[in-house]
Amino acid sequence: MLSLREQQRRLAEAILSSDHTSLPIGFLAGDDAARVSIYRNNVYSNYRSALRASYPVVCRLVGKAFFDAAVDAYVRARPSTSGDLNAYGHDFGDFLLSYPYAKHLPYLADVAHLEWVIDEAQRAPEPAGTPEEVLTELAAIAPELLPSINIRVEPSCGLVASPFPLLHIWRVNQPEFTGDGRVDLDEGADRLLVRRAAGTVAIEMLDPGTFALLRSLRSGNNLGAALEAAQESDAAFDLSAALRAHIGAGTLVRIALPVR
Repeated sequence: MLSLREQQRRLAEAILSSDHTSLPIGFLAGDDAARVSIYRNNVYSNYRSALRASYPVVCRLVGKAFFDAAVDAYVRARPSTSGDLNAYGHDFGDFLLSYPYAKHLPYLADVAHLEWVIDEAQRAPEPAGTPEEVLTELAAIAPELLPSINIRVEPSCGLVASPFPLLHIWRVNQPEFTGDGRVDLDEGADRLLVRRAAGTVAIEMLDPGTFALLRSLRSGNNLGAALEAAQESDAAFDLSAALRAHIGAGTLVRIALPVR
C-alpha cells in the first residue's frame, strides 16, 4: 500500500499533468477523473489569476487566452515549490524565452522581467538608513579604503536591461495611457532602475555606466570592482556624480567597511 506521502505526491502529479493513470489508491472507481478535474480547475485558475496580477502588461500584449495557455504550460514545466502564491512566477520571463508560441514576440520575455521586478519592488522591506547618514559615513572613510567598501542597494531596487524600448512598451500598455500606442522596436535599448518611492514604484532610465555600477554593487561587489564595471561600459563615467545622485535619491542606503 502506498504511504500517505506517496499518495499525495502522485495526486499532485496527476493534477498538474492531467495524467489519470498515476492516481493514488483510495479514490472511488469512476469518480477519479471528475474529482481530479475539480482540483485541477481550481489549481490552474488560482495560478492564472496570480500571474495575471503580476504580469498585467504581458497579458494585455498577448490576450487572456494566450496568456492562460502559457501559464498552464509554465505550471507544468516549473511547478511551485512554495505555498506562497505571491512568490511564484519569478522565472516566468525565462520560461517565455523558450516558449515556442512566443517566438514571434522577442520582447515579451523582457517585459515579463520588468513586471516581476516591479512586483518585487512592491513587496520589498523598507530600507535602513537615510541619504544624510550614508553621505556622512562616506565622507568619514579614508580615501585609500574607498575601493574596498561595500555600498548596499536599497531592497526594492531592481535592474532590467533590454535591447528593446522596454519602458515605452510598458507605458503604452498602462490602463491610464492615452494617445498613440505604437512602439518602434528599433528605438533603442533600455537600461532601467525600478524602485519603490513615495508609496509607488518608479522606473528610471540609466546610462550604461551607472547601470553597470548599480548592477555590480547589487551583486555584492565592492566599490572598486563596481567602478571597473562602470568604466568598461563608459570610459568617461563619473563616479562622484553617480554616488551623489543615487545616495541622494535613496538608491544606495548603507555602507559596509571591509573586515580587517
